[in-house]
Amino acid sequence: MNELIEKIVEEIEISLNYYKESDPVAYEGEILGLQEALDIIHDQLEISKHT
Repeated sequence: MNELIEKIVEEIEISLNYYKESDPVAYEGEILGLQEALDIIHDQLEISKHT
């Protein structure tokens, strides 16, 4: 599982660096999208604790 997480983090970093250098608006959109995804993951973890 840790290897998968590390690979995902690596891919996200590559994507963010690309957008940061090439398109600041897209970069901000990517950040917002990642925050939303993290919020959903957090919510799902909380739900799974109670089911």
